[in-house]
Amino acid sequence: MTDAPVLWQYSFSHFNEKARWALDYKRIPHVRRSLLPGSPRAMWFSARGTLPVLDLDGERIVDSTPIIRALERREPERSLYPDDPDERRRALDLEEFFDEEMGHELRRVAFHDWHDSYIGALLTTGQPARVRRPFRAFLPVGMVYARRRYRIYPEDVAASRRKVLAGLDRIEAELGSGDYLVGRGFSVADLTAASLLFPLAWPDGLQHGPPEPSGWQFREQLTDRPALQWVREMYRRHRGSSAEIATG
Repeated sequence: MTDAPVLWQYSFSHFNEKARWALDYKRIPHVRRSLLPGSPRAMWFSARGTLPVLDLDGERIVDSTPIIRALERREPERSLYPDDPDERRRALDLEEFFDEEMGHELRRVAFHDWHDSYIGALLTTGQPARVRRPFRAFLPVGMVYARRRYRIYPEDVAASRRKVLAGLDRIEAELGSGDYLVGRGFSVADLTAASLLFPLAWPDGLQHGPPEPSGWQFREQLTDRPALQWVREMYRRHRGSSAEIATG
């Protein structure tokens, strides 16, 4: 199946989980290429945008939101975009909100709070031992770069904590007494919010077996929030099985 879509990803990343979930939800067979941060291929992609990247029908699509848009055009079945124009607009607005006002902010908080030993284990999820050992030796240098790139500084982190809490408030307000953020069915709004919050919710059904963080005070303070219980329910109902093609 040489013409199958190819997803270039960080297996541990919540933004990459968003694209991965969309492919799986639409049951699109695809190949996954899991990269190591700082590797030549990862740096090549980084210089041209971000991950995830999807090679689809001769086109290279960068970032999870354009990827889902392209998948909707290619595979309209099991649509993530509501049929009703007003509901579709709301779903896309929520997708943008959770991407920009919660996903990036949670990453900043997590990388500030987590110990380097855990970060090293997380970033090398699924990688062979011959790769893990030198990567962990390189990690302190890599974290200096990451702290500058993502502004992992105390004042920024404090603002990001507030934004993550606001994101949880938004989910709970949008849900009300309903099951979904928009209308009566699962949409791109639900997929985006649930995938981006997986590090806080840590639901069943996570792929690639990333190590679970322990002793993360921010997460432990929020574990009973209705929004995070809802994330776990979305995973239970809609995450489903992987559509990845085994490549040996």
